[in-house]
Amino acid sequence: MTKSEMELDEQSRCIQEALQGLVSRAPEGWSELRYAYRSTVGFSNSDLEFTMRDGSKEAGTAPVAVFDALDDLRHAMHELEKGTWFTALITADSSLRYRTNFDYDSEPHFVPQINAASYLEDMRHFPRTEENTPDWLRRRLAEAQNEAP
Repeated sequence: MTKSEMELDEQSRCIQEALQGLVSRAPEGWSELRYAYRSTVGFSNSDLEFTMRDGSKEAGTAPVAVFDALDDLRHAMHELEKGTWFTALITADSSLRYRTNFDYDSEPHFVPQINAASYLEDMRHFPRTEENTPDWLRRRLAEAQNEAP
């Protein structure tokens, strides 16, 4: 097995673990789940919502195992010059067909907003080249360096 095949296996394992954890929290009568996970090295938060068969929505809470699997996935998906993603979106239906989207470039919508130092710490763990650093992240990194004692 090549290194890239092993990396893909690890990514698949992490996604499957996260999906299993999310489905374990599904209420009876759900038809679709939508999970948004935002993360840096030191902070993460998420939103889990189930759509019921009747069209109503129900909020849920992901188990810690989902956070762990997605933190592992951030590491597995790190690319040397590109960094890693800040936001993951997982949607699945009750037959367990799923879709994922990983956003490497948009500023994550943390509530509450995290301090700039969190992005600096994330950059130390998941470095990016200048051309792969979006403007918003450059501003936050400069802000963190200005705040440093």
